Amino acid sequence: MFYINQSIIQQLGRIPVMLPWLSKHYSGILIVIVAGICAESISLHYGAPSMLMALLIGLAIHFVYDLDVVRPGIDWVGRSILRLGVALLGLKIAVADIMSIGLAPLVLIAFAMAATMLFAVVAARVLRLPPAFAALSGGAVAVCGASAAAAISSVLPQDEDSEKSLAVVIAVVTLMATLAMIFYPLLLAALGLSQQDMGVVLGGTIHDVAQVIAAGKAISPKVGELATFVKLMRVALLLPVVMVIFVWLGRVTHASPIKAQYAPGFLIAFFAFAVLNSAGLVSGRSQSLGSDFSHYFLVLAITAIGIKTNLRTVLDVGWRPFALIIGETLVMLAIVLGGVMLLHS
Repeated sequence: MFYINQSIIQQLGRIPVMLPWLSKHYSGILIVIVAGICAESISLHYGAPSMLMALLIGLAIHFVYDLDVVRPGIDWVGRSILRLGVALLGLKIAVADIMSIGLAPLVLIAFAMAATMLFAVVAARVLRLPPAFAALSGGAVAVCGASAAAAISSVLPQDEDSEKSLAVVIAVVTLMATLAMIFYPLLLAALGLSQQDMGVVLGGTIHDVAQVIAAGKAISPKVGELATFVKLMRVALLLPVVMVIFVWLGRVTHASPIKAQYAPGFLIAFFAFAVLNSAGLVSGRSQSLGSDFSHYFLVLAITAIGIKTNLRTVLDVGWRPFALIIGETLVMLAIVLGGVMLLHS
């Protein structure tokens, strides 16, 4: 299904194009776009997580990355389009909507996120995993799944294991989010929680926005709306989480091994979009378009990352990364669910 004639790709690279940059990048970009469209189509048709489909399709056509003519374009999508997609996430943030949840649930969710990140650091050390993987997995579980993992990865030092680590985190976090989408509503119904408490738990624990919405609406429209607001509060904290990780681990420059301490432009754009949206300066139409473009850009970026990743190296990581992400997920659930039950005891 995903077979691509390598001679055709090589011929694409020989087509004369007047713009040097476009001549260098367009063949790789086209491959990512076609693969990304396939991923989104499968997601819409079967209801599967689009980020996971993008990753799997990318992994399936990894062989094209061996061709020099496509590599620059694929690298560019995995880097620049990724940052643009993360920046546009800011258009989802509205402070008024988040504050309508109430102070106590917001404090509880923020505490759970911090505790999950701390657990990731300690558990990674016990499991002999690098700090970068702790930051990547902990941020993905605490904030917003694959989108957070992609944002965090873009500010971490890049080495031969970076793409592999990101692929592992996206795959496992998406799997855990899908399982949570199925089983968390059943657990909360069995515990007899109110609709408001269900919304807080679902929005405060499930990793990806799409799964949060699906789990909440499976119970009722009210739970779905509240869960989405709680989830957006976690998304709003993406900026401080990424900045803390950036200051902690930083990005090593080519010229110096010293960490470069500056605010990445895409995070500044994320903050600016969030401020504009919270101030009511962004129309509903613009907000919707920005959200859609953010989603599509992230699908393309994850597709490119999958293409760059060798599946064999991902399968060789062993059980420790999986154990860490499962542990982080359970810690997040235990703190939020326990806190909600304690507040109403």
